[in-house]
Amino acid sequence: MGPHVKKPQSSYLLFCNARRKQVMDENPGARIGNIQKIISVQWKELKPEEKENFVQLAAEDKARYQKELLENPDVVEEPSAEVQAAHDSNACIYPLGRVRKIVQSDPDVGKISKDALVAIAKASELFAQFLGTKSYEQALYRNKRQIKGSDVTQTIQTTASLDWLREDFPDVKPIRVDTTESRSKKDQETNKAILPVSASFFKPRAVGEPNGAATEE
Repeated sequence: MGPHVKKPQSSYLLFCNARRKQVMDENPGARIGNIQKIISVQWKELKPEEKENFVQLAAEDKARYQKELLENPDVVEEPSAEVQAAHDSNACIYPLGRVRKIVQSDPDVGKISKDALVAIAKASELFAQFLGTKSYEQALYRNKRQIKGSDVTQTIQTTASLDWLREDFPDVKPIRVDTTESRSKKDQETNKAILPVSASFFKPRAVGEPNGAATEE
């Protein structure tokens, strides 16, 4: 495999790299997720003229990337962070200590190996990603940009592979599919119910019987 060409970074990533160390120093002991939230808030609070510097740096980095690709047509692009993480079995988002605690809360579970722990953590992450992606698609279908509980509920309700979750979500009820056969059967039952009424209406009146529906004996 040939040398890699480093992919360009966005203005936001450049800002994160520039601010991360200072934010970590200002918040000792904070987790990476909390550090990233702080940086994200700071980015949103930046004025347009303050962001312009990072936008310019991102444009220069993109130009560098395109130039290197043109100058080295046989070069291999640097794999993305997602691809690198997928090849690293130890690169887990969920804290393994927390995962171990949850798994061992089951009295039937004894010791658990690190490989099994990593497999459980990665499987949980993939499941959360799948559920989040499907729920986001539901939100987009409803012309929304944010995922709400109703979107997750609808995802569980309409996805066959998630039907096992319905027992844990009392508000989630399977959709009743009104097929052609069921509609035909329903129409027949309705016709049977109203047939005696219509038949009695058209029943010939006896001599001397008042106008209106004939009375049945």
